[in-house]
Amino acid sequence: MQNLEPLLKRNIIMNMKSIHNIIAILFVGIIFIGCGDQSVKKNGQTPERKATRVASSEVESQEEGHDKEQIAVAKKLIASTDTDAVKAVDAKKMFKNYCAICHGRKGNMKINGSKDLSKSKTSLEQRVAQIYFGKGTMTPFKGTIKNEEIIAVAKYIDELKK
Repeated sequence: MQNLEPLLKRNIIMNMKSIHNIIAILFVGIIFIGCGDQSVKKNGQTPERKATRVASSEVESQEEGHDKEQIAVAKKLIASTDTDAVKAVDAKKMFKNYCAICHGRKGNMKINGSKDLSKSKTSLEQRVAQIYFGKGTMTPFKGTIKNEEIIAVAKYIDELKK
């Protein structure tokens, strides 16, 4: 019996080390997955985009990173959503809960590459598309929050410009 005690202690210690290693590997993996797509060159600059030919009517939406289909979806979303439902949303609270972590409460914090919303010149359709589909490291909120909430937050951004 006394000969088994050191063996049992050693096995328990080895199992604890294995569990610790597994937890450490999972933690590191979650950190890498959670950081999103942060495509940055070694010198800290974002990679250059390849130039493409774009019709003049597409320039505005392409500059904001949304293609015609995303803008079309945003327009349909705005047209099909009940305006009373949009007005009923507490957009300021939604913005605080979902957006302020990167944009700040006043929209001008610019953390994690986020834009200064207090100076944004994007249209309502572009803002809805951005919130709905996401862009870069920004999370797409399609399916996370309701369509009327997406539109309400997109409209609330105009309040940040005042």
